[in-house]
Amino acid sequence: MAASTESVYRTARRAFIAACEAAHVDPIARVHPAKDKDGKPLFMDCAALGPRLATRAVLVIANDAPGSAIMVALPKQKFALPQDGRLVLVHALDPAAFAGVKSDPAWPDAMLATVATEDLSRVRDLAVLPLITTESPQAPLAAALPRSVITLLPPVTSLRQAEAAITGFFGR
Repeated sequence: MAASTESVYRTARRAFIAACEAAHVDPIARVHPAKDKDGKPLFMDCAALGPRLATRAVLVIANDAPGSAIMVALPKQKFALPQDGRLVLVHALDPAAFAGVKSDPAWPDAMLATVATEDLSRVRDLAVLPLITTESPQAPLAAALPRSVITLLPPVTSLRQAEAAITGFFGR
């Protein structure tokens, strides 16, 4: 049997989509202008749980394989979101960086602004939870959501920490 030549990025993306489908959550894909090393397209995928008109939300961002592993487990969790709460998952914020190919430095900020406009437009209290990485996405979110209070939560490195951060934000 031949070994799989699928990239880590592609394997992680496939796992995230499968986790969303198993949880009956529709992921939305946005194509990146760069191509993977195999010549195939790269995508940032988003999934939103909770009401579209929510006023509070947690935005969870993964951009590497360890963060992706946590992200894949999140749709399987049975979060008791408050009535005004929304959980938005962003897998591979910069898919080119995740795949190890040259990226467009403007891409992540532009995509965060898009996610804010499409998935967080009514949110007034937003927590941003980075998985593993410590990059701060606050500037593009603040520009897209000028009436929102944005809190950058400390990066987490495990599913248990992610669950605690999410439930802690909604429980306050």
